[in-house]
Amino acid sequence: MRMTNQRKMILTLLKKSHMPKSAEMILADLPDHTMNLSTVYRTLDTFFVEGLVSKSTMKNTSYYYMTHQDHHHYMICIHCQKMYEMDCHLDDIAESVAKDHHFKITHHDMTVYGYCESCQKELNL
Repeated sequence: MRMTNQRKMILTLLKKSHMPKSAEMILADLPDHTMNLSTVYRTLDTFFVEGLVSKSTMKNTSYYYMTHQDHHHYMICIHCQKMYEMDCHLDDIAESVAKDHHFKITHHDMTVYGYCESCQKELNL
């Protein structure tokens, strides 16, 4: 993968972010007229395929974040959309299943959806 200036800009934004970002959020953080939304989407898709970023999807919107050696996953409240980071405990299980099926894993993603404590109280759940 060739690292163009546009790709570097998007990668830098994702590296600085502590929370996942949608393509629209990334575009809003870029200097005006740097690139269009379709370029941001294509770049994020390339990064995802290459394993540089992971993504979680909520309400038809994908949120991207950097893939790390000791990566994390997210719990997302489906009412207020707040995201909570959680550690990954799937690596050993995934490797065992992959070995059993002769499957080479390049990366994985897991997002847990539900209601945060505040929304549970608000909605009487």
